[in-house]
Amino acid sequence: MPHHDLQWILEHGKLRLTTPPVLYHCEPIWSWNVDSLPEHALLLILEGRGQLIVNGAASDLRQGICYFLKPGSKVAAQQNPSYPLFLFLARFDILDTNGKLAALPPGERPFHSVFIRKVRSLETLAELVVSHRTNDPLFQDAINMLIRLLVEEAARHAGDFDSNACEALHAIENDLARKWTVAALAKEAQMPRGAFARSFRRMMNEPPIHYVIRRRMEEAKRQIQQSSLSIEEIAINLGYSDLSFFRKLFLERIGYPVESIRENREF
Repeated sequence: MPHHDLQWILEHGKLRLTTPPVLYHCEPIWSWNVDSLPEHALLLILEGRGQLIVNGAASDLRQGICYFLKPGSKVAAQQNPSYPLFLFLARFDILDTNGKLAALPPGERPFHSVFIRKVRSLETLAELVVSHRTNDPLFQDAINMLIRLLVEEAARHAGDFDSNACEALHAIENDLARKWTVAALAKEAQMPRGAFARSFRRMMNEPPIHYVIRRRMEEAKRQIQQSSLSIEEIAINLGYSDLSFFRKLFLERIGYPVESIRENREF
């Protein structure tokens, strides 16, 4: 049987889940140890930090990083208890167009990592995957879409990840309301301001402060949809004392007035 890369498999083949996928807030003592992985695995980090060791090669577990693990790999993973992990894990076989097990090229590394710029957008898709039975057609569509998006990210943004600049992402997520400046974020990343700004823009495809504003508006939308807090309370919690300015930013970034979400929860 010929070898194919994962992109080809997604276009022409099929994924067969070997166990139900999980979306999991890890407990402090969480760890994952496998002497020989019997199938492919996808590990997507939605929050938190930790360490992954595959066949002796160590890599950081960080928010926004997705790992594709090959069968036969020896895997050991654990989290940093100070930054608990929230992860999505799927284990699967890959079938070719004839319904037989497909093999990836033998020279590949035991794992590939992909940096996801907008990992929050994949959280909803991961929730959709785990909420359906594996024999549900919607499940197969959702899992294929999720992995396809990850593979496309790998093709577009290979080499953009910067572990130092990523420290600024963690700082932003931990304190969205702070009045962040580029200098303050560069300090979190332990980088010169200019080098940080360039690296961050390559990694996230937008300047640091634009990213801060976008994340605040995304969080505002989430809180308006899922909480009973007033719009004014949400604005203040995210660092905006000027409610009219907050409304203007929300309209610019989200695309519709902030009040429309509270009135129409289906948004």
